[in-house]
Amino acid sequence: MTAENTHLLQRKFKISQLRDIWHDFCEHHAQLYELTCDEYMHLLASDIDQLEITINDKKELLNTISKIDQSRNEIVTDLAISFGVEKIETLNDLLQLLEANHEIELKKEIDKRNLLLLDIINKIQAQNKKNQFFLNKAIYSLKELKDSFSGQNSYKTYSSTGMTKSSNY
Repeated sequence: MTAENTHLLQRKFKISQLRDIWHDFCEHHAQLYELTCDEYMHLLASDIDQLEITINDKKELLNTISKIDQSRNEIVTDLAISFGVEKIETLNDLLQLLEANHEIELKKEIDKRNLLLLDIINKIQAQNKKNQFFLNKAIYSLKELKDSFSGQNSYKTYSSTGMTKSSNY
């Protein structure tokens, strides 16, 4: 086998790995979305034990996603070297490089998977905001409850300027 054939074989292998990585990204982010929804359900049910388990599962999954991202960086760097390009900084750079080197199917596949990935990430962010809103309301309610037990009933009223002012009774 010639050096050129070995080089082409290695490039094809890296390209195959790149396809797998985008698949893994989508799969793991979908799992992260499911865990984020589970987290909300546990918050609503006040199931602290299950919430703790879900949070730990999310941490482990985020570590896995981070490792996949490290692999992606390594493969993209290897592909840049293989194609004789100094550096691939963005997805658009990668897609242009693939197209320029007649890897049209892979370009289309990665582009489609990336759109799916962005959609999943947007859903995760929206769910995380919902979870955070719920937590903020719960913390506020607990503070009010704590204040009522300590004999400090705080009532907020509005001043003539529309600003809130606290009155302790």
